[in-house]
Amino acid sequence: MKKLFAMMITAAILAACSNDEPKKPIESTESVEETAPVEPASDEVENGLKADTVEHEYAAFADDQVPVNSKVKFLGTVTAVNEGTLTVQNKTDKSSDEIIYVKDIRLGERTDILEDFDVSVYGTYEGKDDEDVPVIKGIFIDVD
Repeated sequence: MKKLFAMMITAAILAACSNDEPKKPIESTESVEETAPVEPASDEVENGLKADTVEHEYAAFADDQVPVNSKVKFLGTVTAVNEGTLTVQNKTDKSSDEIIYVKDIRLGERTDILEDFDVSVYGTYEGKDDEDVPVIKGIFIDVD
């Protein structure tokens, strides 16, 4: 019983002696530059990404003259829209059935793109699919 009483007294003393003063923040001796992070404007990013692209005609894609994973630009007319993939026909020769699939992953302004729209596709060439159709991952798609 004496041990229990001694433990209770000790606990009461420790509780009374606790340090309730707020702790001061630790100050560093090194100077710190306070600068706000600079984020580029979305137009600057878009213009920068578009500037590095090389425009190609359908024949270059068909003849495997365009390296896979290269930045490309393709001008064409949308002939079909299907679940995030656009079928784009070469703008210069609309009489042929030369098409390119464009996976729509646009970073820019979202505009509904419908059939018969003339578009400029800026993106990355992914190679050909199982049907031997060239595929571009469309990062920016501008309606002309």
